[in-house]
Amino acid sequence: FSMVTDIKPQKTERPIFPFTAIIGQEEMKLALILNVIDPRIGGVMIMGDRGTGKSTTIRAVADLLPEIQVVAGDPFNSSPTDFELMGEEAKVAVLQNKDIPLEARKVPMIDLPLGATEDRVCGTIDIEKALTDGVKAFEPGLLAKANRGILYVDEVNLLDDH
Repeated sequence: FSMVTDIKPQKTERPIFPFTAIIGQEEMKLALILNVIDPRIGGVMIMGDRGTGKSTTIRAVADLLPEIQVVAGDPFNSSPTDFELMGEEAKVAVLQNKDIPLEARKVPMIDLPLGATEDRVCGTIDIEKALTDGVKAFEPGLLAKANRGILYVDEVNLLDDH
C-alpha cells in the first residue's frame, strides 16, 4: 500500500464547440474567417438575438487559430519580425541587434467586461513598482493582452455612448 501525496489539481478548461459543427450563420462565419485572414479589416460587429451562437462561434474560431510567435515575456504579444506589431522594448532590442527570446502562444481571446475602466482597458502606471522601486513603469491593460488576437465585447448595446 502506497500513498500518493503529491497530487496537483488539473487545470480544467472550458470545452470549445467546434467551428465546423456550427450550422448556419454563414455571413458571421465568413466575416470572422476574413478577419482572421486579414486582420487589417479591423474587426467584426455581430448582432443577433440571444442564443444564436455569437459567443460560441467566436470562441470556436479563436480555438482554431494556430499559435503565434511572440517576444518572450512581452505583455503586448509583440511580433519578432513585423516592426509595426512590436512594443517599444522589442523595437529597441531589434534596432540594437540584440538576440530576442521567442515563445509560441495561443492567439489571445480577451473578454472586455462591460464595467471595465479606462485604465483597465488601456493600461496605467504601475503604482506598486513606483512605490517599492521608485521607478515609473507602465502596467498594460486589456488592449495589450488582446494585441494580435481577438478582443471580444459582448452586449455592445449596453456600453455608454462615449
